[in-house]
Amino acid sequence: MKIRAELVIILLLLLTGLAQAQNTLDYNPIHPVFPLLDSEGEDVRTSGKPLSTDTTCGNCHNTEFINNHNTHYTEMGQATCIQCHFSKGKLEYKETDFDEQGNLLRSAIKIHPPKAENCALCHGVIHSGEKPLILPEDFEKRTASGEKHFRYDRTAFTGEIISDQKRSDSYLNLANKDSLTNPWDVHAGRMVTCNDCHFTSNNPEKIQTKSGTLPFLKKDPRKLSMAEYLYQPDHNLKTASCIDCHDPLASHDDLPYAERHMARVDCLSCHAPLMMGPAINSLDETVSTINGTSLVDYRNIESQDSTVLATAYIKGYQPALIMSQTENGEKLAPYNLVTHYYWANGEGGSAVDFKTVQKAFLSAESYHSEILSFFDADKDGKISNTELQLDTEAKVNLIKTRLADLGVVNPTLVAEVTPHKIKHGTMTDQWIGFDCAACHSTDSRIAENISLASYTISGLTPKLKNNDDYFISGSIETNVNNGLQYKADSKQSKAYILGHDSAPWSDSLGFVLFLLTAIGISVHGGLRILSRNKRNGKHDAKVKRVYMYSLYERIWHWLMAGSILLLVLTGIEIHWVGSLPFFGFVNAIWLHNILALVMIVNAFLSFFYHLVSNNIRQFIPPRETFLKEVLAQAKYYLNGIFLGAPHPMAKTPDRKLNPLQQITYMMLLNVLLPFQVVTGVLIWMAGWYPETLETIGGLMLITPLHNLGAWLLASFIVAHVYLTTTGHTVLTNIKAMATGYEDIELNTNSKLSD
Repeated sequence: MKIRAELVIILLLLLTGLAQAQNTLDYNPIHPVFPLLDSEGEDVRTSGKPLSTDTTCGNCHNTEFINNHNTHYTEMGQATCIQCHFSKGKLEYKETDFDEQGNLLRSAIKIHPPKAENCALCHGVIHSGEKPLILPEDFEKRTASGEKHFRYDRTAFTGEIISDQKRSDSYLNLANKDSLTNPWDVHAGRMVTCNDCHFTSNNPEKIQTKSGTLPFLKKDPRKLSMAEYLYQPDHNLKTASCIDCHDPLASHDDLPYAERHMARVDCLSCHAPLMMGPAINSLDETVSTINGTSLVDYRNIESQDSTVLATAYIKGYQPALIMSQTENGEKLAPYNLVTHYYWANGEGGSAVDFKTVQKAFLSAESYHSEILSFFDADKDGKISNTELQLDTEAKVNLIKTRLADLGVVNPTLVAEVTPHKIKHGTMTDQWIGFDCAACHSTDSRIAENISLASYTISGLTPKLKNNDDYFISGSIETNVNNGLQYKADSKQSKAYILGHDSAPWSDSLGFVLFLLTAIGISVHGGLRILSRNKRNGKHDAKVKRVYMYSLYERIWHWLMAGSILLLVLTGIEIHWVGSLPFFGFVNAIWLHNILALVMIVNAFLSFFYHLVSNNIRQFIPPRETFLKEVLAQAKYYLNGIFLGAPHPMAKTPDRKLNPLQQITYMMLLNVLLPFQVVTGVLIWMAGWYPETLETIGGLMLITPLHNLGAWLLASFIVAHVYLTTTGHTVLTNIKAMATGYEDIELNTNSKLSD
């Protein structure tokens, strides 16, 4: 057993040494030697034909399987083994690099698993090392080249830059650069490489599923042997999700309804708040510049006409949030919206090759004379980017004619707005820079209007381009500067977002009821003030101090009153984020839930107390004299109170409530409060059981109903506080609920007269 352990240690040390050697050496120390063959299987040195990776690599690997299971080959321009597995994506050799059998010497085999530098050959700006990051010299030209897949597309379309270097250490001209001391991507900063997240789906080291029954195994690398894997690796690369490495619920303790957020919001919606790389705003391939490139406008760069992109001032931009389809369900995710103008062959036809557009504009290295005379508005012999735009019908018709002369059938202008998902540029929480109110507010990021192209093409309105990966809804409008703006649909989130969404009917009806209550109180109180001279001397009733409220009744009352009042206030903060300066959105949610629990427990204990003590009769109106007492009490509030008349109903410890109060409390305790509790619990449950809640209308229905109930509670509080002033003095009832003793007027109906 000891010998086996020592052998395992030796083997691990050997493998570690080989891995370190592969990283240190310029060649692969373990890969077998091999000849370089053409498509016919002949040595390229003698045949003079191009190297074929199918035959060269096919001696050991199933290249047919690899090519058919390789999105980089089938969908992205037929990338070969060399571009991904050789240093710098090239196979360079000298005659002295071969042995007598024609095999490439081991010292010349620079093969390795794909590195970041290989990914950078096609996907975007990827940087490592101490040398300050700069934009590649050909970045701007390649971006505007008109190629279907250009080299820096991930950076150009989203602003993503993958680097472990601090942004402040780069050579880019960034806004607030000195304060940007975080890396361009936290994963790169922590030595996570591209193939840690993007790997072949049948790699034994990366397989995420179990084939065995051992309960403690999360991964089981024995599903496929290494020999089988090396023979036919599946190159339909898997993209690891955040939860493959992270447990978000373990690090978001301060986030209310964390599970609901994780189910509906992509991690990068918060953790990629500001993209600082140059990101395309509009790509115009309907025209060609003098350099033979399309017209590109960058979203986050100032003064683009005369500025070299590598030194341009980059302000950064906040991505739009759009519903995205992920392997873990639909989630709101960050996107950059790119407006794309291009020519097509007829309505719904294929895009015209940009080289044809170049021919329509250019002859050798200058504009055609007809183009120059037509577009050069200021007659300075040049065509500026502003002049180059197809902003008039005459310009459009001219280019249509020239394209038709070049063989394009029925040239048609097309304009599309395409979302490009942000997948990198992750920041840790201290760099996020916004709180929950960024989404849970009237000015939510969900409904944020996004500027699009800075100009329009004559008679052309872009269409929103949707596919199976995302869903974008809203409208595209022209702004005051004749540019385009995306006006988001606040319902695109497909969810009711507290603090942002609302039902107008609920607020309108609730406000009208509250306003009528406030007006009624104001009129009634005003008349009481005006009629006080009539009351003076009319009614000088004697009073008697009576112990009216027990200690428990007072505690119950003030606890219930405080809970309801704070529930209303916190509800206002949740419904209209930032409207009150007391709590803050997150604190308001926590406090609202705690107060609801306090109110429910207090109500249950109170019900038990009143039931056991038989005091529940306080809330039940007498059937025999009910109508007579209601009319008498109503007459008092409508007339007698202004004349100084005595209260029609005698208040005693056995009967503290008049019939109108009894009706009100019956409705409050048996209808309104239970209604609020039920709807509130359903809203709380939405974070855990959203599908169940959807069967009864979801938050779209439940939240407005709960909101309407809150308006009614607010109306009750105002009315209740006002009615406490109708005692023997304005503060009599308030003092009684504080001390337990109340001054009761003695009249002919009072049982206390004796």
